[in-house]
Amino acid sequence: MTGWQVWLQDQPAHTMIALSKADDDLFALVTAALVLLDDRTGTPVDAWGDLRSVVLAPTVTAELFVNTDERTIDVLRLVWVPGLGA
Repeated sequence: MTGWQVWLQDQPAHTMIALSKADDDLFALVTAALVLLDDRTGTPVDAWGDLRSVVLAPTVTAELFVNTDERTIDVLRLVWVPGLGA
């Protein structure tokens, strides 16, 4: 995903802050997943359509808007369900 920029909107940013305070390991996993985004089958982000829902970790999902022309990804929503799985 070289050359792409990932932008967190307000709600995902607040969720990441809460996650960092609660679970260092999960925070690191989600951060790595955001940096290395794909659809978990190896298809690069630039092959995606505009809006996509992805699983970043077993308890964290995100709604993304992918702008292939600008090579940007806006994280519109981040859902973390604490207390489930690992």
